[in-house]
This record gives sequence, C-alpha cells and structure tokens, in this order.
Amino acid sequence: MSQQSATQEPSTDAEAPFSAVAEAGPLRAALDAVDALVEECVLHAGPDGVAVDAQDPATVALVSLDLPAEAFEAYAADGRDLGVDLERLGDVVGMADAEEPVRLALDAETRSLHVRVGELDYTLGLVAPDAIRSPPEGVDYDDHFTASATLAGSDLAHAVRAADMVADHCALGVDPDASLLYATAEGDVDSVRIEHDADDCETFDAGDAHSLFSTSYLDSMARVVPGDAPVTLRLGEEAPLELSFPLAGGSVRYFLAPRRAVR
Repeated sequence: MSQQSATQEPSTDAEAPFSAVAEAGPLRAALDAVDALVEECVLHAGPDGVAVDAQDPATVALVSLDLPAEAFEAYAADGRDLGVDLERLGDVVGMADAEEPVRLALDAETRSLHVRVGELDYTLGLVAPDAIRSPPEGVDYDDHFTASATLAGSDLAHAVRAADMVADHCALGVDPDASLLYATAEGDVDSVRIEHDADDCETFDAGDAHSLFSTSYLDSMARVVPGDAPVTLRLGEEAPLELSFPLAGGSVRYFLAPRRAVR
C-alpha cells in the first residue's frame, strides 16, 4: 500500500459532516477496546472528538471510549451519531500497516462511512443508532469505591491469566492493613493468589475492598490494555470494578458488575 509522504499534510473532507485521519495502529486499538464487549456501538462524532458508551448484551459490563480531536492527524465533525459494526470496520482498518493513515468520511445521504486505506476505498454501511443497545444514562458508581490502585497493564494481564487457569471467577481486593492489592481464585483443586504491595503500584489508595468478578470478562478487558500502560482499578465491597487506562491518544474505561462475594 502507498505510504503518505513526509511532506504531505493530512486533511479532512470539508464537505463531510464527519471526517478524520488517524494512524491504523492506534485506531485499531481503540476499536478493539470497544469490540472486547460489544459487536456494534453508537459512535458520537462531536466537534471536540469521538466518544463511545456501550453496554454488553448481558448487561454485565460497560465501556466508555474518549478520543479527543487531538488524537487524530486531522479531524472535523458537526456532532453526529454513527451506528458502527466494529468487526467490519476493524477488519478494514486491519488491512493497513500500523503507521499508515486511515481516512474516514461520513456520507450522510447514504448513511455510510467511506474508509480509505492506501489504494483501497471501502464503503461501510452504518447501523441505525436507535437499533443499538445504549447504556443507562447518569450511571455513577463513585460512592461505591473505597480503594484504588494503579499498576502496569502487564501486571494486570498476568494476574488475570493466572486466575483464569483455575476458576471462572476471580476476587479482586485491597487489604488496607497490609497495604496491598490482591487477586485470588479458587478452583475445585487448585488456587492462586497474586499480591502487589503499595510500593509496586504507581498510585495506591488503601481501603477495605473485596469483590468477585468473571475471569472471562476480566480477560477480555485485560487483553486490550497495553502492557506498558498504567491501568487504574477502583474497587469497593461487593461493588463494581472500574478499570481505566490511556489508549490511542485518548482513554478507555470499563465497568464490570460483581458476582456474589466470597471470603
């Protein structure tokens, strides 16, 4: 595929109500973060950037993606909701090299998204936004969080993989007396416990916290966190988990409902 020359400035389609240019690698990473939970989403293309809020079909988890206009090489939008099939769009973006520019432009009349990757022009039919499940508005879990910790994405992935080896559920918690974050899982025969004390964490806010979560959901989330990215976990007692991290020049937040807590 042809590469954009070093002297060529990226530009948007001035006639399109939404157009953007982004490197394929970061764009694919952003799409994968949402695709970890849902197959379709409503992408809000506002003047200041792109935002996605989506809920998985089982209503167990939420994902929020925010990509400011500055995260793109070029960006222009007048405020539109686009219903996007994430797998189809991700497949097209995935045909480009990581640093190759991907150009997006909305055709409002045909309700389609034009995607240009090198010499390839792809027209993606959009889904009616009203046909896609939207999460409830005004969800606020702040009162439920009693502790938080920030660690490397690779540490989170290691803990989740270890827990997934022995059980379908993993307990995440904070022991304020010992100043540590822990993950435990107990199977019929095997068990595992992983600890990170406060010194291992970039930030650490101690408080009693312990909740049980699906390792399947945790694995889907941990897989898209870059290994070297700081990921912040906010926890409570039998409360949802908030997991947030920077990605593709923006940020991602997951919320995961707990299962029955056990000690």
